[in-house]
Formats: sequence, C-alpha cells, structure tokens
Amino acid sequence: MPKVYFSEDDMCTTQKLQIARVQNWFIANGWEVTENPELADMPIALTCNGWKLLTENSFKRIERLQNLGLSENLVVFGCVNDAHPKRVSSVHTGQTISNAKIDEQIDSLLPDAAIPFADIPHSSEFRTKEDYRIYDLSKQFVNIANGCSFNCSFCHHKPGLGDRRSRTKEDILQQVEKLVKKMNIRIIVLTGMETSFYGHEHGTNFAELLEEVLNIDENFEVHIAQFQPQGLHKMSDKLAELVQNKRITDFQLPIQTTSSRILKMMKRADRTSLVGPFIEKIRERNNRVIMRTDLIVGWPTETYEELDDSLAFAVKHFDEIAVYAIELDPDLPAWKYKSEEFSEKERNLRVRYAREFIERHGKMAHCGQQDDATMAEVEEMRQKMRKLRGVA
Repeated sequence: MPKVYFSEDDMCTTQKLQIARVQNWFIANGWEVTENPELADMPIALTCNGWKLLTENSFKRIERLQNLGLSENLVVFGCVNDAHPKRVSSVHTGQTISNAKIDEQIDSLLPDAAIPFADIPHSSEFRTKEDYRIYDLSKQFVNIANGCSFNCSFCHHKPGLGDRRSRTKEDILQQVEKLVKKMNIRIIVLTGMETSFYGHEHGTNFAELLEEVLNIDENFEVHIAQFQPQGLHKMSDKLAELVQNKRITDFQLPIQTTSSRILKMMKRADRTSLVGPFIEKIRERNNRVIMRTDLIVGWPTETYEELDDSLAFAVKHFDEIAVYAIELDPDLPAWKYKSEEFSEKERNLRVRYAREFIERHGKMAHCGQQDDATMAEVEEMRQKMRKLRGVA
C-alpha cells in the first residue's frame, strides 16, 4: 500500500478543511497516511502565507524535508506557490499544488486514481486532533467559498488563495443536512476566507444561504466567520433580521479601521456607517451573539486620533477585538508606503496600547495571529462569555 505524508502546518481554517479533503481522497484511493516522512512514497509540505512568520515556517518545512533526502518525490502544497512563485522555484524543482488552482492541479498527484478528487465530499472536520484549538466534534465547519472577492493592498492571504470561488447553495445545504442527520451537532460554522460576497457568481447571496441553513433544523447554533463589512452594502437589513435569531451566537466582522483615509490606502470600501446600525439592530433581539472584529494598527502615517476612533468604535459595538500590527511586504501594493512605515518598536507599542484600551473597556482582546496556544485560550474565553449569556 503506497504511503503519503502530510507535514505539520500553520494553515487557516479554510485550508485545514481543504487538506483534510485531500487526505480523504488519498485514503479513498487506497493510500495509507504515515507520520514518518522517510517512509512516504509522497511527502507533502503544507504551506501558509498568512504572515511573514508563517511564510518563513513554510520554507523551513520544505528545507527540512529536503534535508531528509526527499526532494525527488516532494510536493509543495499551499499558498506560497502563488504568493512567492520565484522563491519556491529557487528551492524546489518538483511538483507544486496551489490553493488557488487546486481543482485544476490536484488530480495530477494521482493520475491513475479510481476516484477523482471532485467526488470526495467537502470535509467538516480537520485531519488531526492537533489541528483543533479545542477538540469538539459537536462543532462542525462548513467552508462555503475559497479565495477572496477583494484586493486589499496589505493582504498576504489573497495572493495565495486567489479569487472567490463559491460552492453552490445546494451543495452546502446537502453537507449541513448530512451533518445534522449523522451527528449530534451543536454548532455549524459557516466559514471561508471571506463570506460576505458568497454566491454572487451563482445568483444568490449569504443572507439567502443563512436563511436556508437555519430552516434545516432548529437544534444547532450557527457561527459566521470572516464576513467583510463590504458585504453589508446590499443585504444589511435582511442579514440583521436573520442574525437577530438567537441561534446565531458568533459573528466575525473584520473592520480593520474606521479611518476613511486609511481604508482608502488599504483599498477597502468604507462601510463604517453601516456597521454600527447593523450591530445595534441585531442586539435589539439577540443578546447571545458574540460580535468579533479585527483591527490593523500601526498603518503607515496612522495618527493616534485615528487609532482612538477605531478603538472607541470597536469597544462600543464588539465583544472581542483581535489586534494586529501591519506587516508590509515587497510583493504587495501597500509596499509603496514603506518609506512612511513605523518602526517595529512603535508598531508593537500601538498593539499594546490598543490591547490595554480594549481591556480597560471590559472587552476581550487578543493578538495571537494563528498561534494555536493563544487561540485556544481565546476560544475558552468565548465559551465562558457564552455561558454568561445563557448560550450552551
């Protein structure tokens, strides 16, 4: 029986689900998964481009497997292939599979496979227990789209994930229905790299999908991840009405900043005027939902007045705020602001300032990027907050 090895990874939720599906495909075609790369007929290095640290970890992973003498059969999988193609080709001459082009490329790994990748159901679970921040199979993940609709000037994710590719509503609803019938599901997480423009290429939208998901069964909660404020432009009222349902207990709405000047530099539409009323409408009937957002601080030329405005808005409307210092990259459009970049010391000071501001106002703050230990701690804090609000 041939053996495949998957390396450790720093992937985001959507890509952990993707690689779990890939693993299921290998198994369905008679392959065995090994934890020893030296026993593998096909070692696969999993990569992430989310932050500089994760990118460097990815290249170290490739180097480690090459140093074991595995270059000949090594496959490099993931975001660095599209985000840093020249760097990948300088260190690896073998096969690559990109996240952005996975549907076109993946079957080349097993050209004689009896079962094509397209026939493998989308996974709602991760590959290993270690991939979970808190291992709980009553919470299942449903990836509704890959890639992103936007082109934010600072974003490390988009170059590796490509444009948005929504799954059909029918496919998603079938997955949720099967989960509900098969297991004692407590939570369904509707996720994606960005979910706000879900379904536009299919003539539908996120609000329509959410309404049908809620109608499948009344015995599970719904968490909504990565809904960008831009998506409120056409469905604010309808979506707010749906999220007033007390079965919606978690909603992530990453605003990044409230400064219209900085949003323009970020190449993001300013929907701040929609966010406040949207959340206030939800709170009228649903006090169980935990509203979460992300803030980027230390943007080149950012003033403390702009930072304070963003923080004041965030603590007014959100329960949890993730704070990140901007990372400029020469391969991204925001690099043109490099000459005005703050020092690393100043950016770190602003992160600390923001965190102290948030916690002083009694809200939850974190700045852990994808660090599993930090995020596990944050998830435990969310669970405590939900219990205080009467959420199971």
